[in-house]
Amino acid sequence: MTPRPRFAWRYVGSLAVAELALQLAFADRYGYHRDELYFRVAARHPAVAYDDQGALTPYIGWVSEGLFGGTPRGLRVVSAVTAALVVVIVALIARELGASATGQLVSAAGTLASAYVLAVGHLLTTSTLDLFVWTTAILLVARILAGGDERLWLAVGAMIGIGLENKQQPLLLIAALAVGLAVDRQLVRRLRSPWLWAGALCAVLLWLPYLVWQGRHGWPQLELAEDIRRDEGAESRTTLIPLQLLLLGPLLVPIVAAGLWALLRDAALRPWRALGWTYLALLVLIFATAGKPYYAAPFLLVLLAAGSVPVERWLVTPARRAVLALGLLLTALISALIVLPVLPADRIGDTPIADLNEDAVETVGWPAFARSVAKVYDGLTPAERETAVIFTGNYGEAGAIDRYGPALGLPRAYSGHNSLARFGIPVGSAGPVVVVGYGNPSIDFTGCRHAATIDNGADVDNEEQGGSIFVCKRPRRPWAELWSALAHLDA
Repeated sequence: MTPRPRFAWRYVGSLAVAELALQLAFADRYGYHRDELYFRVAARHPAVAYDDQGALTPYIGWVSEGLFGGTPRGLRVVSAVTAALVVVIVALIARELGASATGQLVSAAGTLASAYVLAVGHLLTTSTLDLFVWTTAILLVARILAGGDERLWLAVGAMIGIGLENKQQPLLLIAALAVGLAVDRQLVRRLRSPWLWAGALCAVLLWLPYLVWQGRHGWPQLELAEDIRRDEGAESRTTLIPLQLLLLGPLLVPIVAAGLWALLRDAALRPWRALGWTYLALLVLIFATAGKPYYAAPFLLVLLAAGSVPVERWLVTPARRAVLALGLLLTALISALIVLPVLPADRIGDTPIADLNEDAVETVGWPAFARSVAKVYDGLTPAERETAVIFTGNYGEAGAIDRYGPALGLPRAYSGHNSLARFGIPVGSAGPVVVVGYGNPSIDFTGCRHAATIDNGADVDNEEQGGSIFVCKRPRRPWAELWSALAHLDA
């Protein structure tokens, strides 16, 4: 078994606490992301899976809100803690690969400074748990490759199974790791281990509820994935390699590149060479399946950890240490400015942030949106309000009504977007209908009139800004008959 250096708990722990403090400090600055509003609704409709995802992230949000309060910060506390844990896990991977205290500090600081970790720690997102699953699984695999106990395959399987109950990207990791082991001529030997097969069985058993649900409902996740590939596949393939240079931060690229080189060529990292081939295989798989470029982001952190080993050897003079410290500091500052809500919301529309970070603009304006809908609803007669239906074009809009509507006297909102199509259908031909986020409501509803234009008050050009609210008399057919036309799967 390859010996490991002592873990630098004091340095790494301090950086993990700094990550947590930074995340919590900015967690309440703007507002909810549309996906977070969706997760809040989904959590109140318990299921083992949903049309577009597994069930874990909505439940994590439900627990986080229950413990820490019904605010954006309360919803995101678990995400912030997860990001802090990832700082520790990446440092542990560096230690596993032979990095001493300096290398562990470099890897932890790079993780803290990276744009991707700041991004997924700031929001409740399926990618947050996915990042934790990948890095933890790779840490365990690295220990096995160094001669560790083969029973660790059980823990790897459990981690992959948990990840598959959240989203399906761990399948890419499994496939890429198999290729990496095969290229390194280890696959056959590893397949002889009964513990690897036990771990695989554990993963399948944990994944099974999701598979059963998807099978019973016609595999909507596959339909959605095909829709994403059709609409975004060309762009994803074109940006795959460039985004590998940007996901963590351009100034971290030399460390990441050094990590890939070290895994493939450095004799000191020979036991883990399969991980280098795994990353290259992962890029090929993502390209072949037209996956999103960020699917590779967790493995970039593994390369960052590997890069800390040669970087540690390079840091032999005060000048080099100063250069590295300056690079890490600049990366952290740039990443925070782009990813976290540092600037006031009404200023980001005039900066490159709006173009670089789409998630930021999607967290602005939801209370104003709900007030706009409430103003239209309040303009109905008392008799009309008794039977009125609010119908939205997407799950973020429905989620905003769910979150802010009760205080404004609004009824629940209905939507045909993704899993919300299963969460309820209005009765009969109930109307009037307040229609939000729908291009041409006259196709499906009668007597439509434009009632209001949405303004988030911050001049931020997001999906809702400038959208129309209509009031229509009723659906053209009973809701139950119309619903199949209104239901749609898309990202």
